[in-house]
Amino acid sequence: MITSRIGRPHQGFLLVAFSVLLFAGWRGSAVEASGTNAVTVPPNRKDLPARLEVKPAPDGQRPLPGARKGLRGVFFNPQVKQGESPDFPWLLLYPHCRGEVRTHLKELVTATDANFVSVFVNIAHSLKQPSQSPQVGQPLTAWANTAYFDNVAAFIDDCHTAGVWVEVDLACNLWVPRSVEPKHQIAFSGKWPMPSESPWNEAALWYRETITYIEGRTRHPECIAMWCMMGNYEFGEAEPCLWDRDDNPAIAASAEKFVKHVWPVFRSAGKRPKAPPIMLPILSNTSFWMARSPKARLSAFANLKKWIVDDLGLPPDYWVMTTYPFCDPAPDGFFYLRAIMEILGPENAGRVVSTDLKGPGHDQELRDSIIIPPGGQTGADMLKWHFQKSAQYGFAGWWVWAYQNTPKATTGIRDLTGNWKQDLVRVIKQQAP
Repeated sequence: MITSRIGRPHQGFLLVAFSVLLFAGWRGSAVEASGTNAVTVPPNRKDLPARLEVKPAPDGQRPLPGARKGLRGVFFNPQVKQGESPDFPWLLLYPHCRGEVRTHLKELVTATDANFVSVFVNIAHSLKQPSQSPQVGQPLTAWANTAYFDNVAAFIDDCHTAGVWVEVDLACNLWVPRSVEPKHQIAFSGKWPMPSESPWNEAALWYRETITYIEGRTRHPECIAMWCMMGNYEFGEAEPCLWDRDDNPAIAASAEKFVKHVWPVFRSAGKRPKAPPIMLPILSNTSFWMARSPKARLSAFANLKKWIVDDLGLPPDYWVMTTYPFCDPAPDGFFYLRAIMEILGPENAGRVVSTDLKGPGHDQELRDSIIIPPGGQTGADMLKWHFQKSAQYGFAGWWVWAYQNTPKATTGIRDLTGNWKQDLVRVIKQQAP
């Protein structure tokens, strides 16, 4: 069993089903009580852009700009307003915690010399009615919680002030039609939109209008390192299922159709660099996966590269991937990073961002994988391995699994009380030029 970006397990091909509540632990909020985002929606906005057509702009064959190198960062999850809720939705309610977040950004840069953060922006928070997806032909005013978009724009400006670049992971759950996966849709929670039978149409609309609106609202769009096309039909803020699915081939077929429909629209929206979904290697040690080849474990990489480069001819500005420590070589003797670069092309190494780098707090996850850290390896040692491999292959950059511990996880480089884990900070800071 392995875990994805938000720590949710993937068992074999099947994602383990369990309750996923958007505002779990968030109490006393009009958002939770009504199932809407009305509490944050400003009335009678007059400064919204005109409706956008859901089709790629004519720059589909544009040459790729040079990739920015030396990105060093974390998945940014500041634990603010803990007295009100252990899962305070800080970006949704940014005006209530902006001062605290600015302090966190400043302290992050001072302590680690980081220059890069990753954050999720999800479709549910962006809708006036989280259970209702935007419809093709609707104006932005009909569906968007523009206050949330404005919060994201303000956060980007605050990152500019702090001196860090931002990877914005746009999490849309509308990847698989309900008829294809009728049991495990996060939309059944009532807190995310329910996919139609052609959800890629609504998703393309949401991605494009989100990118265009936020780039137009932030004073410093140049601070956006990249937009990343993310989301999962079951878990929301996670990698999509891009790997081969023997148990339900229709899910893989839907993913291909989604990518081929949405990627041209996503890639041409706005002006900042674009990344396709984060690719996940399947390093599970379940009996199902132990019977599969390394090639099968990396099918998400091969599939995505085929769909957007070989078939569409639309290469990305960046390739983003989840990386496991000690996988090159892994205990099975296979060099997974080397194989990944053979799939993507060694000439693209400078466009790869290695993410979800794991230090302490991942013991169970590693036990459920084929990865067996050498005896005596600490969290700092695991991060050193990641950094050395990134340098060896010439990757554009990396980010570590989490900025801060949460009440449920100890995977951050800083604890809940604000104390830095000095062994981790030291090895991160050593990577600065």
